[in-house]
Parts: sequence; structure tokens; C-alpha cells
Amino acid sequence: MKLAVVGYGRMGHEVEAAAVQRGHTVVARVDGEGALRDALAADPPLGGAEVAIEFTTPLAAPGTIGALARAGIPVVSGTTGWSSRREGVESLVQEEAHRGAALLHAPNFSVGVQLFFRLAKAAGRLLESVETLDVHVLEVHHRHKLDHPSGTARHLAEILVEELTRKEGWAEGLGEGPVDPAILQVASLRSGENAGTHDIGIEGPDERMELRHEARGRSGFARGAVQAAEWLNGRRGVHTPAAWLADIFGEGRDG
Repeated sequence: MKLAVVGYGRMGHEVEAAAVQRGHTVVARVDGEGALRDALAADPPLGGAEVAIEFTTPLAAPGTIGALARAGIPVVSGTTGWSSRREGVESLVQEEAHRGAALLHAPNFSVGVQLFFRLAKAAGRLLESVETLDVHVLEVHHRHKLDHPSGTARHLAEILVEELTRKEGWAEGLGEGPVDPAILQVASLRSGENAGTHDIGIEGPDERMELRHEARGRSGFARGAVQAAEWLNGRRGVHTPAAWLADIFGEGRDG
């Protein structure tokens, strides 16, 4: 498969290495809005890429995905922090699906993290019947990460709130005054070069439990993004991580 790497920073380099390892050809490496514009104006656009893998910035991602959609190039997007504009971007991709546009966006493409999401859902269901146990989310990343909490932490919080009727929502950090037990607390830390650690802490009066996913590097994220591009190739429109993972986990769903 011919792939384009859009956003050629640390993750972009990891994606290229993972793509080559899986037998694909990287036909374009694009970094910056001007470079993308030039690459899309070339013949063929973006070096003839069949799928683009996008890891840019929260500010750049919506415009980047939109430009790729208008060119009819499917996009696997791993950039987080632009959820407020997601609805508009997805609508554009659907409008351009007749050209071949497609989008698969996930806060984290690590297959291990996706399994962690499922463990979080199971934990939430079990905790629903044990009111003496409380739960929180803590995430730690390298100091270069722009958004907080991470997209993965946000998704973990949303999963837990959905499963726990005693939690009305989630919030990052602590406000003034007493802590509202109906709000699930999410904490973020930025330090050093941590590739990403996510903890679900379960606290009770007599005991404590912890579910943790700790990334050893960026390669797992990159490998998952390439696997997602393999899955997206030939599809059109907007697809959810659940549809991709149904194949990964052998559940026989498509979307």
C-alpha cells in the first residue's frame, strides 16, 4: 500500500518505520500547511498515496483532514484536542465520500489501549453495584504534549461516566470548595519524555485497586495507526474505532 505521512514529527517518523516494517511504501512525507498544499497540487496528489496517516496538531488537524477529504484521500487521524470541530469535519468527509474520502479517528491507535478501554468499561459496570468504591483517572505524558487531559484520558472518563449512574460528568483538576462526588476527577501531569501512562484508580475505605496502561514508546501507537490504514483502504465515509477493532478482536462487525 502507498501511504502518506502527514505531520512528520516524532510520531510521523515512528509511523514511517512501522509502515516500512509492515511492507508498505511511504510515498509522501508532509510537514506544514504549505507543504501539504504543494503535495496535493502535485501530479499525482500526495505522491499517489492510497491512505494518509495524520499526526499534526490540534489547531492544524481539522483543516488538514478537510484538505485531504476534498482530494479524495482517506485519512487515519491520531491527533487529539480538536473534538469541538469534529462534527463539521466528519460532515465534510461524508460530503466528499463520492471522491473516495474516508476518515478513521481515534484518541489512541495502540491495540493495547483499545483493549484497556474495554477493561475500563467492564470495570465501570462492576463498580456500579459497589457504591463504597470511588474511581478517578490519572494520565502522564511528556512535556511536549499540547493538549490536556489526553484524548485517551478523556475517552476513559467518558466510558466510566457512561457506566456509573452516580457520576454526572467528569472534570480536570479541582475547583474551589468541596469536591463533588458526582464528578469523576481527571488529573494530568506533563513531565520529561513519558510516552504515555494512564491509570484508573479505584479507591475504597479499606482497599485500593489500579488499572494501568503504560506505553514503552511510540511504536505501539504507530503500528496501530498503520493497521488502521490497512483497514481503511478501499472504504469511504466516516468510520469508528469500534468498527476497525471488531475485525482486530474477531467480533465480525463492519462499519
